[in-house]
Amino acid sequence: MADRKTVTRQTFIGEKGIALIERRCLEMGHLFHPRRVDHGIDGHIDLVDPDSRAVLNLTLLVQSKAQDRRFSGETDDGFHYLCDQRDLDHWLSGNSPVILVFSHPESHEAWWVEVKAAFPDAVSRAARRVDIDKHTQRFDRDAAQALLRLAMPRTTGLYLRPASITEVLTTNLLPVIEMPPTVHLAPTAFTDYRAAGGALETQGRRESGWILRDNLVLSFHDLRDSPLRVLCDGDPERHETREWADSDDLDTQHRFADLLSRTVQGSYPELRWHKDRKHMHFRATSHLGPRKAGKGPGSRGRTVFGPHTSKSDPQRVGYYHHAALRTRFRRLDGVWYCQLEPDYCFTTDGYTEYPFADRLLAGIKRLDRHPAVRGWTRMWANYLRQEADLFTEARPVQFGELATMTVERGIDDLLWGPAPSGAAPEDDQDTSAGGQESLDAVLAVADADTQDLLSLLKDGESDEGAPRRRSPGSKARSAGLRTPRQGRASGARRGR
Repeated sequence: MADRKTVTRQTFIGEKGIALIERRCLEMGHLFHPRRVDHGIDGHIDLVDPDSRAVLNLTLLVQSKAQDRRFSGETDDGFHYLCDQRDLDHWLSGNSPVILVFSHPESHEAWWVEVKAAFPDAVSRAARRVDIDKHTQRFDRDAAQALLRLAMPRTTGLYLRPASITEVLTTNLLPVIEMPPTVHLAPTAFTDYRAAGGALETQGRRESGWILRDNLVLSFHDLRDSPLRVLCDGDPERHETREWADSDDLDTQHRFADLLSRTVQGSYPELRWHKDRKHMHFRATSHLGPRKAGKGPGSRGRTVFGPHTSKSDPQRVGYYHHAALRTRFRRLDGVWYCQLEPDYCFTTDGYTEYPFADRLLAGIKRLDRHPAVRGWTRMWANYLRQEADLFTEARPVQFGELATMTVERGIDDLLWGPAPSGAAPEDDQDTSAGGQESLDAVLAVADADTQDLLSLLKDGESDEGAPRRRSPGSKARSAGLRTPRQGRASGARRGR
């Protein structure tokens, strides 16, 4: 028997320590894999999502320190361990997290520490000492979440890039798919819109869809036959629209964008231009009752005009809300788009602006989020795209569906959190003393209720997800462009 090979006691202890680590990992819901060849690392842990049981492809390296005797300075509360310099250099040299698991296999006790956290600087690394709290660093199922968090940051651990995801983003850009073929222009003696409008009114007409530039009047309407003839101070000329639409001259582009904007503003009888706020909004109904609009793909329609009762007197109408829209025409990659920026307008009687309109706007900016902006963007897109019927004339400018773009990687949903108030540029934020007031205080002055404004934002929101374009490996989001003034990424400002 003296010639037989034997197994040392320390080998048994070491194997029992490995077995204890494997058992504890299974209790946590993770998987431990011991290494066949050990050079300072005894194995690694494959982390598993606790909800889906999916293997996350996130890994922790493990070094076991098992003893049947007490560790240095061990008490009921803790102990310390002096690392070998070469081991420490090895553990710190890689980009994957390394944990040390100290155990007493006979008593089934184990504790752990992450090496990089234990040795954050040169001083601690020179000391090579790690202290263990036996109460807070137990290696058992309660450590499962801590191990998950440890492996997540890319900068502290081995990061394996997830599989690429293709997503379709929906923008707040509405493409112009049809416009009149001819632009008409003529010399004019008018230099301002007030005087020109007055001349038109003398003819008993309130025409729209024209602009004044450099002593010229321009329109898609034929100046020879339309009421705009009164503005002409010479013979009208005709030019192909493409000459203007495709021009690389910035001044020409600005003129054309202005002409498109004014033409669209005058093409929807239900809309009214608000000169001071520079937006279009829905007119009041004749009976001051609610009006719905915008039903179509992506929206079942929203209440675009409606009364709101006073907070102090529920029997009285406090104000009326009007869905509003800022637009900006811009040419991108050879295509003209109408950029949609939903807005709000508040009146006392359907026409006169509510004295506390700014207060309500401030309140609604604090409340609205991506879903609300996305819903209003889709509503406006549907409304502007609606086809003419027996009671309306064909509109000169026609729009297609909201532009989308495909991106080759996914976007973390957490990055699309609440945006408007935090993302708004400084010039769009109320930095006055009033701006620092609580929301309730802001709305109290306006005699408005917070829930009442929330209902305005959430109107029609429940069906917003239904039409989203989805395909295997993709999901619909919305992405928007900001105007300098409003600072909103729509659609989906959010479209996602």
